[in-house]
Amino acid sequence: MTSTNPATGGHTSDRPVTELLTEVVAEELNRERFHTVGSVAFSGDAAYRELRNLLSDWEPVEKAAASKGASGVLRGYCHLLLGESEAGAEALREQKSDQWGAYHLARSFLERGRAGEARQIAEAAHKKHSDCLPLTCLLVEILCRLVDVEAAEKILAEATKAAPEEADVLHVTGVYLERTGDYPGAIEAYRAAAETDPEHGEALFRLGYLLDIHGSDADDANDAALAAYEQCVRVGPVHVSAAVNLGLMYEDRERYHDAIKCYEMVLRYYPNHARAKLYLVDAKASTTMFYDREQEKKADKQSQVLKIPVTDFELSVRSRNCLQKMEIKTLGDLIMKTEQELLSYKNFGETSLEEIKEMLTQKNLRLGQGLEDGSGEGSHGRNPLEATADPGVLDKPVEDLDLTVRSRRCMERLGIRTVRDLINKTEMELMSANNSGMTSLNEIKRKLQELGLGLRS
Repeated sequence: MTSTNPATGGHTSDRPVTELLTEVVAEELNRERFHTVGSVAFSGDAAYRELRNLLSDWEPVEKAAASKGASGVLRGYCHLLLGESEAGAEALREQKSDQWGAYHLARSFLERGRAGEARQIAEAAHKKHSDCLPLTCLLVEILCRLVDVEAAEKILAEATKAAPEEADVLHVTGVYLERTGDYPGAIEAYRAAAETDPEHGEALFRLGYLLDIHGSDADDANDAALAAYEQCVRVGPVHVSAAVNLGLMYEDRERYHDAIKCYEMVLRYYPNHARAKLYLVDAKASTTMFYDREQEKKADKQSQVLKIPVTDFELSVRSRNCLQKMEIKTLGDLIMKTEQELLSYKNFGETSLEEIKEMLTQKNLRLGQGLEDGSGEGSHGRNPLEATADPGVLDKPVEDLDLTVRSRRCMERLGIRTVRDLINKTEMELMSANNSGMTSLNEIKRKLQELGLGLRS
């Protein structure tokens, strides 16, 4: 008997793991039974420890097995669950003639970036077990990863003809459409797969991922991505990527304690996961960080004021013409100029100067202000580090910084293309980008520190 437990990201169970495995292995293995084993194994620390101990003494499971092959496949699968990829692959290699042995072996290679080896195993098994739908769908997924779209399309057509409404088929349809660049179609396919099987972890993860990355900036897309990730971590076993991405989305919403739970859930079972460790530190730091919302609102209001065109004000013809010829278009441009600079321009006199100073006073601004605090735009208010840094580093594209997708999207929205562009942004400016959070900001700051650089003050 199992029940959903959102806190653990899996299921709670009132049955010992050993009892469950001896029951599963005595019957014909199928996808549902593998999923049950994974869910119960990640139901809590006690179940997880029991599974580890059982792998050291597999005899009880082996005695209950309907066949030696079934015992070997299940043992390999359990090693994979625990993150022991080499031990899992070793056990599964001996059983690769079995459809489920081949399936899990091929998937383990695929998840480790060894798609070529995964293809060899899956294709050989598919010839023997063409009626095994999960194996067929896995082969489509592998071919898509290898960008063999033509071969993937052929096998996908066969699977679709045989079982068009199956969740696995709908899922790999999404994989195929995603590979071919049809992101809206992929989203709909993943959504259909998740509706057909609400516990299809991979479909839920891809749905959340595509909504997060390629969905519109509308709140409903963002909320739908969050919901997909939440469902993915609930169904178990622990989907590491979904848990990490969910944590990032919680941080974006300032739900830092929920984010911490996500990262801790990953580290409970995979204590060496580098990204989860890094993000956990950031999330914990955010819970104690003082954040002045009023100051942020004030800064945002000033930013909007500086964007006001000078043509919105009733100025004399002479003043308007002079400003136009000097290419001063906004109040932000204007406060980057001093009185002397304006007066030095042909036909610009004291009357025009007083007129402009009065206009700025109405907005609590003054000439030369931008040179003092860097609030205007242009050649002034630049990061002092720009003058001493290596030009080769400054001209490096931000894509070379190996940032997360979220951080890259933040910079795309702000038009940041090079390291030079980046260091001339303030923390506030980066935080103003939609979906940018403290984790993205801290990641960017660390990357710049590695280069001996930092953001503009």
